[in-house]
Amino acid sequence: MMGKQKKGNANAQRNNNAKEMEQRSKAAKMPSYAENEVKKMESE
Repeated sequence: MMGKQKKGNANAQRNNNAKEMEQRSKAAKMPSYAENEVKKMESE
């Protein structure tokens, strides 16, 4: 959340932060496309 000013509804703000964190943790758990390609190449 860079460059966004924290204004408005505090509850909505927490909700948005929670959603963002959820997406980040999903992204962190899922290997990227590139990582999968590397694994495929290594196993061949």
